[in-house]
Amino acid sequence: MSGEEQVGRRKLSDLAAVAGGVTLGREVPESASVELPYLRVANVQDGYIDTGDVKTVRVLESEVERFSLRKGDVLLTEGGDFDKLGRGAVWDGRLDPCLYQNHIFRVRCNLSDLLPEYLSLFLASPEGRTYFLSIAKQTTNLATINSSQLKAMPVPLPSTNEQRRIVDVLDSLTREQDALSASIAKLSLIEDGMKRSLLSQISVGNRSSTIGDLGTVVTGMTPPAEWNNMDGRGGIPMITPSQVSSDGEVSGFSRLISSEYFKNLREVRRGATLAVCIGFGVGKVGYVKFDCCTNQQINSVIPSPDVDSRYAYLAVEESMRIARGRVNLQVTPIINKAEFSSLEVTIPDMAYQRRVADSIWAVRGSQERLMLEFTKLRHLKAGMMNDLLPAPVR
Repeated sequence: MSGEEQVGRRKLSDLAAVAGGVTLGREVPESASVELPYLRVANVQDGYIDTGDVKTVRVLESEVERFSLRKGDVLLTEGGDFDKLGRGAVWDGRLDPCLYQNHIFRVRCNLSDLLPEYLSLFLASPEGRTYFLSIAKQTTNLATINSSQLKAMPVPLPSTNEQRRIVDVLDSLTREQDALSASIAKLSLIEDGMKRSLLSQISVGNRSSTIGDLGTVVTGMTPPAEWNNMDGRGGIPMITPSQVSSDGEVSGFSRLISSEYFKNLREVRRGATLAVCIGFGVGKVGYVKFDCCTNQQINSVIPSPDVDSRYAYLAVEESMRIARGRVNLQVTPIINKAEFSSLEVTIPDMAYQRRVADSIWAVRGSQERLMLEFTKLRHLKAGMMNDLLPAPVR
């Protein structure tokens, strides 16, 4: 289709059923319920679904059909960082049954009018992204959309034959993305298995220690607005839970603090481990590769000289995984500094720490290379979509 050709547009609600998923943390009677796998926001990535780490939730038997996914459903997130708003993909039915949580939208297309693969391409296109950003409710560093806004989204609607042609042209790139996605998911499973195996071996014959024994534990603070670096150049990145991803990456910043105030902050040097201990992101753990400061929701572990910084991250991550299962998620979750510092870890000798860290980091290096290839493909696909999708209305 020519980039200049115009086609009619219809509201998404005329073409598909939009629904939210199951709310977590509810009390449901065990006698009338079942426990099933469900997809979280972390599982719904940009262009693919990551099932490397799938949790379960208990729901009423009468709710299973309502919250179940079908092959061909389009999934997208309701919010997050600006660059993650409305990210999503088509569900391929690899788990059945499988539910989805309330922070994910499920779009079930009327196949006589709208193909899910075409809709997924449009949602990820520049026009789709622009729409989401234009209607999103924005806070300092987060954006959200609601179901009414999604339902009102104008979707360009060529014939289903033309939709299929567009999808087919991009299908080879999609297949490459799917293969990379499967490899990334496989490496995630390998990494999880290696961590469990290596860390469980450590616990045999080694004394139990605490996170506080790994190094210095520092709780962040929120500096006043006048400490901000106003010219946007230089300064110290301020990290909040939003910058700590579920896969351990720490990227971006919520604001820059002027370097003249750094002496007043609780500084965190690169190689430290950041653990989210307050709020619904509690349990996220990241390894920071740059100097920064954090807000009060994060406890940082600055490793001692006799502790490998990467091993400290792995030990804290495993300890927080266990601790998160004990936190009450129905109220604002919190693990205070004293509780955090006293969480159990095992600290072997430095040689074994490095052996564990080297093994895990080798797998992560492979994942990062695959993710880089995936990103390159996504950019190429975005460029081709601009040429193939109907031109935006001006």
